[in-house]
Amino acid sequence: MTVTKNTKIFLFGLTILAFLSIVYSNHFNNGFYFDDSHVIVSNGAIKDIGNTISFFTNPETFSSLPANQAYRPMVTLMDAVDYWMAGGKMNPLFFHFHIFFWYIIQCIMMFFFLRNILNKSAKHKWNDYISLFIIGWYALHTANAETINYISARSDSFSTMCVVATLLLFQNHKTRKYFIYLIPLLIGVYTKQTTVMAFPLLFLYTLFFESEKKAMIHEILSALKKTAIAGVVATLIFIINQTFLTPETTISSNTGITRFEYFSTQWFIVTHYLKNFFLPIELSADPDFVAIKELFHPKKIIGLTIILLMLSIAYKFYFNNRTRIISFGILWFFIALLPTSSFVPLYQIANDHRTFFPYIGLVFAIGSGIGFIIIDRENIFSNNPLFKAIVVFMILIVYSGYGYGTYQRNNIWNSSESLWQDVTIKSPKNARGLMNYGNALMGNQKYDEALLFFKKTLEITPYYSYAHINMAILLGAMGKTNEVEAYYKNGVLYGANNPEAYYYYGKWLISQNQSSKGKDVLEKALSISPMHTKT
Repeated sequence: MTVTKNTKIFLFGLTILAFLSIVYSNHFNNGFYFDDSHVIVSNGAIKDIGNTISFFTNPETFSSLPANQAYRPMVTLMDAVDYWMAGGKMNPLFFHFHIFFWYIIQCIMMFFFLRNILNKSAKHKWNDYISLFIIGWYALHTANAETINYISARSDSFSTMCVVATLLLFQNHKTRKYFIYLIPLLIGVYTKQTTVMAFPLLFLYTLFFESEKKAMIHEILSALKKTAIAGVVATLIFIINQTFLTPETTISSNTGITRFEYFSTQWFIVTHYLKNFFLPIELSADPDFVAIKELFHPKKIIGLTIILLMLSIAYKFYFNNRTRIISFGILWFFIALLPTSSFVPLYQIANDHRTFFPYIGLVFAIGSGIGFIIIDRENIFSNNPLFKAIVVFMILIVYSGYGYGTYQRNNIWNSSESLWQDVTIKSPKNARGLMNYGNALMGNQKYDEALLFFKKTLEITPYYSYAHINMAILLGAMGKTNEVEAYYKNGVLYGANNPEAYYYYGKWLISQNQSSKGKDVLEKALSISPMHTKT
C-alpha cells in the first residue's frame, strides 16, 4: 500500500502535535506569578463576566494597581472568560488550556503561511516537510515556555497569533479583497499594542514576495499602496488607545536612564536573545540586566557588530527570489523586537518572554536555510537511505533537545519556590527575584531563610515598597512585633499609590486593636483601587 504525500504530511503534523502535548503536559496546573497577582488574582473586574463592555471602555479594569493599568481589553476579557469557565475560582488549569489552544492554532497558521511563501519563492516537493520541521522547532522551542507558562503573557502569545492570522489572511486574495485580514489585526491591537508591527511585516511581505520586477522605488510604492489601509488602521487605533484610553497613572517608561542608553544596551541584549535561541540553558523568569551607560563598552560593540552582520546577510539574500525568506525572517526578528528594544526605555532591560514574537523570524530564516541546503543536495538525500536516516535523526535530536528543555522549564514554573529560586541563581542581582523567593520561603514557614533574602533585597533597593511590606509581614510572623510598624510605614511612604501597602498596613493595625486607624488606611487603599479585591 502506497502512502500518499498528504498522508505523510498529516502524520508528521500529528506527531509534532502529540510531542507538543506531551512536552507541555506538566504545565497546566502551574500557578499565577508576576503581573498575574494584580491583573488576575486581586482584580475584581474579571470576576464578573457582565463587566465585558467596561473592559473596552474602562482601562482601570485591566489591573488592580493604578501604575499597571494598560489598555488591553482582550486580555481582561479572556481572563474573565477563564475565571467564569473555572466556576468562579482561581484555577490556572482553565487559563493554561485556553492559552495552549491558541498556541496550537498559531502554529498551524504559521505552517500554511510559511508553506505559501516557500511555494511562491521556489516550488519544491519537500516544501511541506521543511515547513513542518520549522514549525515543530518553533512550537517546541524552550524559550517559548517562558511565555506559555506566564498567564499574563497571553498578551504576547495571543497578539502574536493575531499577527500570524493577519499575514495569512492577507496572503489570500479573497480575504484581502474584503479586508477580512483587518479583523485579527484589530483584535491583536486590543490585546497588546505590539500588534502594530504587523503593518511593517505586511509591507515587507508584499515587497519581498509580490514583486512586479520593476524599479525599486516603484516596488516600494506599490507595497505601501497595498498595505496602506492596514497601516492607517493599526496606527490610528494605537494612537487612540495610548492617548485617550491609557490612564495617566500608568507607568510605561523608565526615566532613570536616557533613551539612547537603553537603545544602545539593546545591542548587547540582542546577543543574549540569540544565545537563548540556539542554546536556551540560561533562561530566567526575571533577568537582572542593567543599562550599560558606556558608549564604547565591548558588549555594545560586539552586539552592534552582530546586528550589522545579520542585516548584511538579509541584504545579500534579498536579491535571490528563492532565499528572500531568509531576509524576511531576519528582518521579522528585528521588527518584532522594536517595541521593547528601541528608544522607549522600559524598566526591565530584557525579558526572556519577549522573544516569543521575534523568534518566529529566526526559525523562518534558519530553518529555511537548512531546507535549501538539503534541497540543493536532493540527489544525495533521495538516493541514499543513510542520509535520509541522518536527517530524521537530526530532527529528532532538535525536537528532543528543545522539548526536554521545555518540560524542565515547566517544572521550574511549577511552584513559587522553584521559580524564584531559579531566578536568584541566574539573576542574583534582581531585587524582585530575591524578594519573591523570600516570599515563597516565608509561605513555607522558612522564616530565617526568608529574612536573609529580604535583607538582600533591601540592600539592593532600599526604597522598594513591596520589600518593606513583606519584611513587616515576616517580622510579624517571627514575633518581632516591635519592628513591624516601621516597615509598614516605609511601605506606604515608598509606595504612595500602591493599594497593597495600605491594605496590609491597615489589616495589621486592626489586628493590633487600632481599628479606627486601620479602617482609615483600608479606605485609602480602596480610594486608590476600587477594583482591588483584597480591600
